[in-house]
Amino acid sequence: MTSSPVYRRKRALIIGINTYRTDSLAYCINDANDLATTLDSIGFKVLQGVDCKRTEFHQMVEIFAKGIQHTDLTFFYFSGHGKQCENENYLLPSDYDYDYKTRESIYLLDNAVSVQKNVRIKGDSDQQGLSPMHASSETLIAYACAPGAVAVDETRNGRNGYFAEHLLKHIKTPNNDIEDILKIVAREVKLQTAGFQVPFRTSSLTEKVCLVTSNVQG
Repeated sequence: MTSSPVYRRKRALIIGINTYRTDSLAYCINDANDLATTLDSIGFKVLQGVDCKRTEFHQMVEIFAKGIQHTDLTFFYFSGHGKQCENENYLLPSDYDYDYKTRESIYLLDNAVSVQKNVRIKGDSDQQGLSPMHASSETLIAYACAPGAVAVDETRNGRNGYFAEHLLKHIKTPNNDIEDILKIVAREVKLQTAGFQVPFRTSSLTEKVCLVTSNVQG
């Protein structure tokens, strides 16, 4: 069995946005807050943003990226609206407000956060939601729903969206590979939503990655 690599530091950037000028959301900040607390409890140094406007969003990404070292385990989580346009994926900040005065592809460049530009990965789809992306070396990318689909803005526990609820339930499991955790999360979300929402992931990981490790022998 491949062992989990040893990381010198664990670092996370967590951003949750509820408030938009149109089509606000209900549970994204709860999801971000709860995940930040959980990651902090398992040794991550967490940088967190809430209802970020575009300038703040970019600043946080830049600060986080500049601090990354080769031996770090890094975790980025965004909960809010996303959009794809002309084979690019964008995360929408709280001040995103398309005014229809120009093509949205141009508006997105100046008013949203390009996923490909910030994480150096490529996508190829023209559907709704976010397009599928190919993970760069030793990277795992997870979506709350399938590419081209939209996650349900609903809750079962009165606090978290479906994906976050199940991720929070399993993410602290010791010695469990993150890919195995995400398989469990996907299965539970699919079951809970009767197949309407099916989380998706793509990975180029070559070793087992455990967010929590213990020396207990089973």
